[in-house]
Amino acid sequence: MKDKPWLHLLIRAITVLALVLPAAWIAWTKTPVPLLLLVGIAAALVSIRIGQDGEARYGRRVIVTEMLKVGRENNDRQMVLGGLAGYLMLACFALAAWVAFFS
Repeated sequence: MKDKPWLHLLIRAITVLALVLPAAWIAWTKTPVPLLLLVGIAAALVSIRIGQDGEARYGRRVIVTEMLKVGRENNDRQMVLGGLAGYLMLACFALAAWVAFFS
């Protein structure tokens, strides 16, 4: 990224928009859907990152559905957190869909 500073600025701008636009949507529509989507996306990113870090510790990328099991077996708190983040993502997306379509 050092040779492409515009790429860093573009990624930062997209990240800021991804955080600001849902907050603006909440203010305009008075619905919790954007907040649930934002929390779901953040939880997904945390879970994916922890799964990638698991590759260094376990020799393979640990998928979200296995993180709780691997974390409990190996007493790895980070894997447990990744598994919980994965389930939080699922719950947030399901609740956002329910609120968006049925209210």
